[in-house]
Amino acid sequence: MSSPSPQLDFFKAKDLFLTELGGNGYQFLSEKEEIIFKFSGPHPGKEKLFESLGIIRNYIENFRIYNFEEGYFSIQALNENLFEPEKNISNRIRFRFMYQTNLLKAEISKRGDYSFKEIQTCLELFRFFSGTEGAKPNPKEVLRKLGAEVFDPAEENLKENALSFDHVFGYENVKKQVMESLVMPLLRPEPFLEITKFTRKFPTSILPRAVLFEGDPGVGKTTMAKVAANLCNVPMIYVPIESILSKYYGESSQNLAMVFDAASLFDRSMLFLDEIDSLATSREDGLFEATRNLLSVLLRKLDGFAKQTNIITIGATNRKNDLDPALLSRFDRKIFFPLPNKEERAQILEGYARQLSWEERLRLSEKLDGTSGRNLKDFCDYVERRWVTETFGENRAMEAPKSQFYLDSLPDFLWK
Repeated sequence: MSSPSPQLDFFKAKDLFLTELGGNGYQFLSEKEEIIFKFSGPHPGKEKLFESLGIIRNYIENFRIYNFEEGYFSIQALNENLFEPEKNISNRIRFRFMYQTNLLKAEISKRGDYSFKEIQTCLELFRFFSGTEGAKPNPKEVLRKLGAEVFDPAEENLKENALSFDHVFGYENVKKQVMESLVMPLLRPEPFLEITKFTRKFPTSILPRAVLFEGDPGVGKTTMAKVAANLCNVPMIYVPIESILSKYYGESSQNLAMVFDAASLFDRSMLFLDEIDSLATSREDGLFEATRNLLSVLLRKLDGFAKQTNIITIGATNRKNDLDPALLSRFDRKIFFPLPNKEERAQILEGYARQLSWEERLRLSEKLDGTSGRNLKDFCDYVERRWVTETFGENRAMEAPKSQFYLDSLPDFLWK
């Protein structure tokens, strides 16, 4: 069973509101067995009122609109597990919006303590309606706090040997598909928006919004994404699975939603979700409710990103068959990264053992059948460490190991 989302008592919650919002423009009080958050402001218009539902949905997965009439509507949070009968629904958080004349009054109430995600909902609603979202936050800082990493070519290109296709040995067919599905659509989106005017009865965009990288660990999926980002000169947001998952119920889906929201703050970007199979296992296998919520958020966010032309989402997996069919259908293109063949392994070895001849690398490649690019790098690292250890102190000039030394090192490496 999933752990419940952590609760904050009234005084801790109040301190959090003071830290985030200061002391003006709202009330946070305890009244008649309820804790209430109130604020008011100018009438925002029906469109903005509708947009506020998206804010609530980012944090409160399941809710019901109880009243919807001219000048008033209210929302009641439901049980986090929709498959369990509702119990004590009156104890769940409730949102009320009154917007008669030119004034909006918002009241959020709950019997008992607020959870952290409920407080986050209150904070975001206040900022949204009061117009105090402020200057666009630094997305890199937001993502760093969430445990994601940002590979920014604008910074990397200041260094020598900026990533390009030359850093990926072999994989010519994969490179071609990456150019078609990632690089060209971001570099030159206009032709992809125009072409269907000449080919289709009802023109539409053919820009890919989500691409799936599939292949064994170590075949270069992350490196290829960085190369594509570098060629397009856009940031690549790398999201490791452990940065999303939380032991607290509901926080994983909240973290994922925040990653997508932060990605949208860039003018253009690539969002790389690694090990996406851990986020979105097939529902046919049966899901815990927390995993179901996580998949729901992922599908909703991918659908939302499909309308944007400045962001491409990349999912990486080594278990495509485990992915939920609904998620698979969101990917416009699936690119398979095979293990390198004999010639490709020899090409990869050129990057780590350039002193060896093509024939020597081919001979070594034969002995390393079934290894990935990462395995080959690990092998060359091992050989070089062993070479330095065995030759250091012999009072001779440093030189590269010979082919036979690589072959002699194979048994110990492969045994490991």
